[in-house]
Amino acid sequence: MYKYNDLIDKTVLVTGASGDIGLAICSKFLEQKCQVYALYKSNSSDLTELKNEHSQGDNLHILQCDLADKDAVTQLCVHLTETVGKIDVLVNNAGIVRDSLFASMSFEDFSAVIDTNLLGVFRLTKEALMLLRSGENPAIVNVASIAALIPSNGQTNYSASKGAILAFTRTLASELAPRGVRVNAVAPGMIESKMVKKVSRTVVRDVLNSIPLKRLGKCDEVANTIVYLSSTASSYIIGQTIVIDGGLVMR
Repeated sequence: MYKYNDLIDKTVLVTGASGDIGLAICSKFLEQKCQVYALYKSNSSDLTELKNEHSQGDNLHILQCDLADKDAVTQLCVHLTETVGKIDVLVNNAGIVRDSLFASMSFEDFSAVIDTNLLGVFRLTKEALMLLRSGENPAIVNVASIAALIPSNGQTNYSASKGAILAFTRTLASELAPRGVRVNAVAPGMIESKMVKKVSRTVVRDVLNSIPLKRLGKCDEVANTIVYLSSTASSYIIGQTIVIDGGLVMR
């Protein structure tokens, strides 16, 4: 792991922190000696384990927040304003899937994914904006997906939400760059995780055959890119999406 000295003691807010990628993101920022505020919705056991086992675990602050609840998001940012006073890095990583072919997809399944994956990003980023403006070289990194770039059958809801995140990232970057806040996105491909383990082995095999590197990505590889985009090492990168997929989309 590269060391970015400018990240030492920075305040980092990570959503979707209890998932495999979220845990890796938190771990990598802890390695940079950041103060990491990790948000979860319903299960914090893996975060508690990370806090207890990581050498920098005392710098991990675990907070519960449902990003679909506007009042909860407001209360979270009030709490951070009173206790920390700033956010240097915001990582919008929270997301859900409710896969189904479009012909059989319910409105509820479509709406729930849009509400969490897209509107949740809006709610938190909006409420956290003043905290970010108080930060030092503040950065926002939005976690999208290659489903925003290539067809992903059974994921019209997920693809729509992640495609919107990329457009949101570009326009927000344009608006906030003059105020010193950098905004970028990452688009992971198929990453080794608990979520992928639920995918049909046939589907995974087909995807593997299309990846030039002939392997799935690792959560740490996504997290490393996010840390880079959060540091001044990427200070001239604005409104971009870095694809982390082993070359899949170029095929």
